[in-house]
Amino acid sequence: MIQRRDFLKGSAAAVIYGLGPHASSQTLSPMQAVTYDQSSVLLNGRRLLISSGEVHYPRSTRAMWPVILKRSKALGLNTIASYVFWNFHETSRGSFNFSGERDLGHFLDLCQQHELCVFLRVGPYICAEWNYGGFPPYLRDEPGITIRTMNRPYTARVEEYFHRLAEVVLPRLASKGGPVILLQVENEYANVAKRYGEAGQEYLRWIVELARHVGFSSIPNTTCEGGAQGAIETSNGFTIPQERIDEVRKSHPGTPILWTELYPAWYQVWGGRIAPARDPRGIAGAILDFVSRGGSGWNYYPWHGGTNFGRNSMYLQTPAYDFHAALDEFGCVTQAGAFLGRFHAFMQEQSGILLEGIRTENIAAGQRTVTWQSNVGVLQLVQEGYGKKAPHQSPFEPTNLKVRLVNAKGNVLFDVNKEYESATKTMYIPEWKSVNAGRDQALIWHVWDEPLPADREDNGTVALEPVEQLSLTRDATDYCWYSTELHVERTGPQEIAIPYGGDFFYVYVDGVLVGSSNLPLKEDRGAITPDDSAHPRIIANVSEQNKEHGFRQSFVPSAVSVGDHRLDLLATALGMIKGDWQIASPMNFERKGIWEGVTLNGTPLQHWTMRPGLIGEQRQITAHSEKVSWHEGSGSRPLRWHKTRIDVAESLLKAPAVFRLDAAGLGKGMIWVNGRMIGRHWLLQAASPPNTPSQRFYHVPADWLKTSNEILILEEQLASPAAVQLQVRA
Repeated sequence: MIQRRDFLKGSAAAVIYGLGPHASSQTLSPMQAVTYDQSSVLLNGRRLLISSGEVHYPRSTRAMWPVILKRSKALGLNTIASYVFWNFHETSRGSFNFSGERDLGHFLDLCQQHELCVFLRVGPYICAEWNYGGFPPYLRDEPGITIRTMNRPYTARVEEYFHRLAEVVLPRLASKGGPVILLQVENEYANVAKRYGEAGQEYLRWIVELARHVGFSSIPNTTCEGGAQGAIETSNGFTIPQERIDEVRKSHPGTPILWTELYPAWYQVWGGRIAPARDPRGIAGAILDFVSRGGSGWNYYPWHGGTNFGRNSMYLQTPAYDFHAALDEFGCVTQAGAFLGRFHAFMQEQSGILLEGIRTENIAAGQRTVTWQSNVGVLQLVQEGYGKKAPHQSPFEPTNLKVRLVNAKGNVLFDVNKEYESATKTMYIPEWKSVNAGRDQALIWHVWDEPLPADREDNGTVALEPVEQLSLTRDATDYCWYSTELHVERTGPQEIAIPYGGDFFYVYVDGVLVGSSNLPLKEDRGAITPDDSAHPRIIANVSEQNKEHGFRQSFVPSAVSVGDHRLDLLATALGMIKGDWQIASPMNFERKGIWEGVTLNGTPLQHWTMRPGLIGEQRQITAHSEKVSWHEGSGSRPLRWHKTRIDVAESLLKAPAVFRLDAAGLGKGMIWVNGRMIGRHWLLQAASPPNTPSQRFYHVPADWLKTSNEILILEEQLASPAAVQLQVRA
């Protein structure tokens, strides 16, 4: 059993937050032999209780990585988990980038420098609320492709990706002296397995074999929530019940029980409910319950959620990916992190007996007691109020479960409630303030109006019927104009209908904005194409059921006179899907814009001109704003670019400070700072709590800032940036 005297001293962060000493991971040495049995993973024959946290390198910046890893170590983690984001590295077909912010090798090296093992989840599919589930968008248009099944156009691209990825990863496997001790292929295949049948199961066997072929199997390989023999199968969820453990024991005997995704909250979509944080005491209780049933490793998903910079969010996902995690969106320690740091220290101190002790269980009078007994001592877990939780109680609801660990003499070693109170009662979180606080000078905004299609010089693509957006944009922009003539034969309201369209539309008649898409938009919208009796649709999971007309768009402008008019529809994408279930079809069916025509009062409209992208994008004004003529803003109109400069004191830039942009007063669009895209903004009201935007504050990495900073905003709607400000938390 590891003793407290063996702990490394905590970093400054640990001292600040009162975490005290923490457990060291087993020191990584050259040529680690990583093996496993049904009890745990072993490093060179020593059992490892895996205390892991998911940290996604693209969701922070290269400058943030050392700080995040240092704090993770101080909070008692011994392992960092991360997906590998295929589309982040293969930026266009056959062109790979593993440098700068995309330097996966450097991130892995930093993990090793901080004495952290790595659980690397290489895909190719990752989900992760990431654009196209991590797939490069070009895959959609590969001839003959069906994604995530045994299909040669698909597997050929996966093979090339794995071989290229192996060049970065193989030297960093533990078997070669690196930090990577586990490697996951594919991800949550059970969500789609019914759709692909035996071809899907063959694909799972193939991907496990491909990992072996490229050299990944010198360490244990895993799959999660659906897998094949030859790999450890792991589990995801808010909790891992006994029946799930029994299923894994039966299907994969002789393998350890690992919890790949332990959720501290949930992600946020535009217009959706803002999920509350889970009580970290409940999280600790769930881990203890899991370990008491034979579990030997858990991974917080996420530990640090971070930010979906640029256009990297999946369909409808906000830029913020905070998740109420132990390290917040900015990488700072939260109250949950402070408490969990203490919990990890205790668990590592007791890891020997937890992994090697003989377990017995007793349930009586609403109390569950699990006893571990070994030659080094006795440890008991006591769960009071056991069995009182309602069968369908939300993980976010408070629980009456009281949990403590005691020794053979009945002395309390760790009481979840008391440790939480102690860890959080003195924790101080600084307040946010404007970087211009105390200054009288207001921000001066200059504007440039994005040309409407009638004022553009490009000819566009002309076709009888509307052309689907991604076939024109290849997902290089969110925007595509659809233009035609509108002949109105009767007075009164006119219905313009798009049977299948996405994601969000603005309707202009004669250059005037007269409507936009109805809200809210749904994350899982149902079938993306009409039913085809020759190819019956397979419903793969519950998310696809009872969803109809999720892509139908209908607009009723009321003031359109009889006669001929110009109709311009601006289609705006909100990220590509993350999985089949969002469109009830294979992922290569993904569509944007218009793909089944447009009608006016039931009559098809024809003779369309499509113009992908905005002129401001084509002129690259986000990086070279001098390419257009700006003027001081007066009045207002939709689809306008706004620019200002904000000064930041050098003392703040040198301090350990974090920054965010308060987007108060904005509508929908995008934000750039010094030429780097923060993300999409949309002050759309959340479903709950009331009067709360889905996201109002946007992370601005400190390393993106200078003493003088250019802020550029594309605003699609009739809104003003007058109240926008840059804020700092020192």
